[in-house]
Amino acid sequence: MLQFKRPRRPNGLKQRSKEQLQALGLPNNNGWPDFKDKFWQDLKPHFMKAQHQKCGYCEIQVSAHGDVEHYRPKSEVQELVAEGTELANSRKLKGRKIPAITEKGYWWLAYEWENYLLSCAICNQKYKSALFPIAPKRKARNHGVFKAENPKKTDVRKEKPLLINPFEKDLDPYEHFEFLRSGVIKARNNDPRGKETIRVCGLRRISLSRQRGPRAVQIWDDSLDFLLAEDDSNEQRRLATGLYFSGHEINLYAGMVRIIFKQITFLEWSDLKNLIDQKGWMPIVKERVKFATQFQE
Repeated sequence: MLQFKRPRRPNGLKQRSKEQLQALGLPNNNGWPDFKDKFWQDLKPHFMKAQHQKCGYCEIQVSAHGDVEHYRPKSEVQELVAEGTELANSRKLKGRKIPAITEKGYWWLAYEWENYLLSCAICNQKYKSALFPIAPKRKARNHGVFKAENPKKTDVRKEKPLLINPFEKDLDPYEHFEFLRSGVIKARNNDPRGKETIRVCGLRRISLSRQRGPRAVQIWDDSLDFLLAEDDSNEQRRLATGLYFSGHEINLYAGMVRIIFKQITFLEWSDLKNLIDQKGWMPIVKERVKFATQFQE
């Protein structure tokens, strides 16, 4: 996962959002709406650009099949009872159980700009769905078929979400995650937010670990070689600029790259940037970024 900067809210969207919500007739209607309109899908280009066409959770490339996903679910809230298993040589998921535990979700945030982010269809539809774990757990309901009380507007600011949002202002993914050399992700020191984000979004799924694997091995080995490289040598320049480019926000799994680099070197990402600036090597990186981004337009 990588921290992103939320794009600027489009002009007039706040009023349009208000009108959309009012059109639902909530919360006084007798029935409950099925949020089938695609209001938020029109906003997809803004998040595609801000997130460099990457899923906010797993950082795979997102195309036309990506979703503008609701961080806090709009219709109901589910509970992760069984994680399930991704079948070998297939992306089919077996045994995952996520029953609804509330009758309603965060309906008043259905059209809220701050509740949106870009997600791949796998993370959003197959795994996260309407999951949104918080601490402490939701209040139990003493009657009816649902086990927990519905979310309330007054409770949102008091909630402590366990699902990490890539648009969090003070987010440092290193505090929550670590990676094995194989590319398998773990919660750092059993961090509760890292643990729940991995479970909710299926970030340990086989297909994803296999995709990350070659990059993880390369970054792991290059980080070790970087520590051993002679100062001002061609090898140091090659490794430093290569690592920094791999961890550039435009690239897939840049969040993983930065985490592994810090795991191996105990250096901050800013330390690598400062070294490259001091050595005058940044033009090398910028040229590679320029070449890579021409294919993202």
